[in-house]
Amino acid sequence: MTRVVLRADQVQKVFRDGPREIRPFAPVSLSVSLGESLAVVGPSGAGKSTLLQVLGGVDSPSLGHVEILGQSTSDMSDAARTRLRNLHVGFVYQFHHLLAEFSALENVAMPLRIRRAPTSEAQERAREILCRVGLEQRLDHSPARLSGGERQRVAIARALVTQPSVVLADEPTGNLDRDTAHAVFECLIERVCAQEAALILVTHDAQLAERCDRVLDLRSASRL
Repeated sequence: MTRVVLRADQVQKVFRDGPREIRPFAPVSLSVSLGESLAVVGPSGAGKSTLLQVLGGVDSPSLGHVEILGQSTSDMSDAARTRLRNLHVGFVYQFHHLLAEFSALENVAMPLRIRRAPTSEAQERAREILCRVGLEQRLDHSPARLSGGERQRVAIARALVTQPSVVLADEPTGNLDRDTAHAVFECLIERVCAQEAALILVTHDAQLAERCDRVLDLRSASRL
């Protein structure tokens, strides 16, 4: 039986503006299993990025609850949620957030070094995944010496180097031209599938959304 990695039950986020409540999206219920991909779509301002932050344990839901590998993030302390996130969740964003002073290899090795993995082990695993995303000739390049598509491939490698159970990608191709965007998406989906992780992708690109197993449109907040 396929293992459910992430489950959300009637999740909402509520912001307050004085006496007014702002709810960017209707209640969302979903589950994603290992090897599955889910696209989250909707117009600007629909709360896609907010939902992704809640699903990934970066933020807590105002209502409902989220489980990652059967553990409810809603009931956790910030420290416990951070530990769970660091162990089991990988993030890829529209802007790569690479550290300018470090090479591609050092950027990808960073999550493992934060876990106190030995330098040699961290760099070997970083080298291996960078080669798998086609950057074997760019290991020692700083972000400034990489193209936009290459920087996003480094960001994908960094998200996957810890072998997370679920990858959350927030418009990872939104800053790229169409051809490069589709090449980067192919890289992302191929590597996530190779590691048998789950993928939740926020995107405005209908063609990319259709490549995922399922689509959640926040205009209707369908149950998935």
